[in-house]
Parts: sequence; C-alpha cells; structure tokens
Amino acid sequence: MFSRYTCARCGVVSDDKNHICRPEVIDDRSEICVSEPKRDGRICESMAQHLSYECSACGRPADNPELVCKPVSIR
Repeated sequence: MFSRYTCARCGVVSDDKNHICRPEVIDDRSEICVSEPKRDGRICESMAQHLSYECSACGRPADNPELVCKPVSIR
C-alpha cells in the first residue's frame, strides 16, 4: 500500500509528498473526498503544475484520478 497526501494549506491531494508544501498523510480517500477542501485561495505552486483532475463533487484538486471520488479532467 502506498501513502496518499493532502496539503494542510490548500487541500490538494497527491501520491507524491514532494509536490505539496504542507503534506499530511491520509489513510483513506473517503477522509478527504467528502468535504470541501480548506483553502486560502491558492494552490501550492509546486503542485499546480501537476494538477490534472478535480473532484466534481467537492472540487478538491488532484494529480491522479484515483485520489478523488468523482474525477474530471481539468487539462
């Protein structure tokens, strides 16, 4: 099993903690894809270039479609 991370600042989800400025480990997708991401209006600069998806249910951005429950391509 691999780790998944969310950013404590902007709510982005990634498999790679190096793309996130304030990574926090999450155990289960259902932990993060049931609520709106907490954001200060900005997405981590290092992560923004890797984003390709977001959840159509909660709006949480992700770099991998498996990380959110209802992925839609944003690129």
